[in-house]
Amino acid sequence: MFNTRIKTRFCKSTASLIAPVIAPLFAMLSLASTAASAAIDNAALERWDGQRPQGWTTVDSGIVLSQSTKVRHQGKSAAAVLVKTGNQGNTDFRQALTVEAGQVYEFSVWVRHTQGGVRARLYADGYRDYSDATRTGRWQKLSHRYKAQQNTTIEVGLRFYDIEGFDAAELVYVDTFAPAATDGPADDPETGVGALDSYYSAAEGKRGAALRSALFDIVNTQINRGYAALWSFYLNHEIDRYYEDDGSILDMYSENPATNDPHNFRKSLDQCGAYRAEGDCYNREHAFPRSWFGRSEPMNSDVHHIFAVDGYVNGIRSNHPYGEVGSTRYVTANGSKAGPGRPSLGYSGTVFEPRDEFKGDLARAQLYMAIRYQDLIAGWEALSPDGDAVLSGEQDQPFEPWYLRMLMRWHAADPVSQKERDRNAAAFDYQGNRNPLVDYPQFAELIWGDYVASED
Repeated sequence: MFNTRIKTRFCKSTASLIAPVIAPLFAMLSLASTAASAAIDNAALERWDGQRPQGWTTVDSGIVLSQSTKVRHQGKSAAAVLVKTGNQGNTDFRQALTVEAGQVYEFSVWVRHTQGGVRARLYADGYRDYSDATRTGRWQKLSHRYKAQQNTTIEVGLRFYDIEGFDAAELVYVDTFAPAATDGPADDPETGVGALDSYYSAAEGKRGAALRSALFDIVNTQINRGYAALWSFYLNHEIDRYYEDDGSILDMYSENPATNDPHNFRKSLDQCGAYRAEGDCYNREHAFPRSWFGRSEPMNSDVHHIFAVDGYVNGIRSNHPYGEVGSTRYVTANGSKAGPGRPSLGYSGTVFEPRDEFKGDLARAQLYMAIRYQDLIAGWEALSPDGDAVLSGEQDQPFEPWYLRMLMRWHAADPVSQKERDRNAAAFDYQGNRNPLVDYPQFAELIWGDYVASED
């Protein structure tokens, strides 16, 4: 047995470690599902009649709307708004909303500019917050806190304003108005999850092993594109459109979310190749190392857990588990760390700790592996020492308790980002399956929550 592995069972004290993190997450999910009755209809722009979103009664002739499923802030679609006139009085996109005297409403919407020739302005019983037209290619939020003075009906929506250089044709993406009306049936009282979309319909109402098995049946039909094809996926879908928005490769091991990156990789041109230091080139990183599963297909080519990262840092991470470092032996230029696990982690071997910004991304990638390969993962425990430290050899709960506790903490503390949603959609187009934990983060608690909270 690998000598740095510490086997423990879950108990009440274990649950207490992650409950403070997980409980607020699911409290927020619960609150989000009980929107006020006076709220925006079809706020997420998911329901369409042809080229017109349902519920939106004013669409002026100076704009043309269409449904966008590729570029969206969240959910399955957004509105692509083509502004084709400089007459700002002819560019309204609104609906009527009944408000109650004395009630406060937090109105907001997300917009994404493509050229910077127009500005969007939130309308909520008057003209409110402006967008920054210079922030092209990224989502920005417009918001306004509104207190109703009387029981009445107001209009809520957007108006578009041209600025210098406008060529009378600009595309602006719009998504996720708030507050949102509750669409569809209430959450299932057993699972706390509302009606699932059609892709996940076979998982409706399930939890625990039954849910994991239902999700396995849904996602185990991917097309294996092969290991070499990952490079082409990265050229289009591993690109920084979320931080610097500079078209470079988005590498979670070198991205610095708060300021400029220590180095940038040009897509294709900086593909590894040989490397001697950080910043030399990027290669293909298995978040779930391939030595853990024996280098077999389709795991070896499954894009849901294989990311473009700095080649040198990939070598530092090696086949070590992710973890929380005690004493640091190596710090990357973006602040990721390698070293022995901290004493309270439950594992004293070498671990690699990414930045907090990406811990949830990598946790969901590893939890995905336990769903997608639930028929195989129990047989991987003894394939490598590092894998043995992480894998339990059991099908129902394939991770060692210390590792599952940590993955669940990371999943709860770093919620799903737009970057993950976009990548998940691209992966579905590429290989025909999705990561369920990106689409429905609640699934993690429904599958593994009882293990985390169980007593001896």
